[in-house]
Amino acid sequence: MATEHLVQLCVTLRPIGQPWVKVSANGMTETQQLIAVKDFVFEFTASDHSNLTVEHYNKDADDSVTAVEIVDVSFFGIKDPKFAWAGTYTPIYPEPWASEQLTLLPYTISPHTYLGWNGVWQLDFSVPVFTWIHQVQNLGWLYQ
Repeated sequence: MATEHLVQLCVTLRPIGQPWVKVSANGMTETQQLIAVKDFVFEFTASDHSNLTVEHYNKDADDSVTAVEIVDVSFFGIKDPKFAWAGTYTPIYPEPWASEQLTLLPYTISPHTYLGWNGVWQLDFSVPVFTWIHQVQNLGWLYQ
């Protein structure tokens, strides 16, 4: 039987323009149009792996301004830029712009915290989260 571990998670988002976002963690989802910097706070239990997703959606192809910036990710109040940098952004490039590019556009971008196109940024992490934090911060050996 897997052991359940508490996870306290906060992601801070900054809007450029007024983007629509869907923020999810462990089956809990908040959807809204951002008009100011906002903290999305989640608390849940997990037994193995979990993830945080930020979806930027509903942006028109001709909109060159609207975006979402992932300012900060913290676990149990512990902040480190490496947490956000561990995420992966999968943009949905607008057409016909994407087809007109001379070089192949990447399917995913990492590290990346600026969501300029519609798409999903995802941070996968393991629990207990303190072990994951130890690994991300490269603090040395772990006894397992």
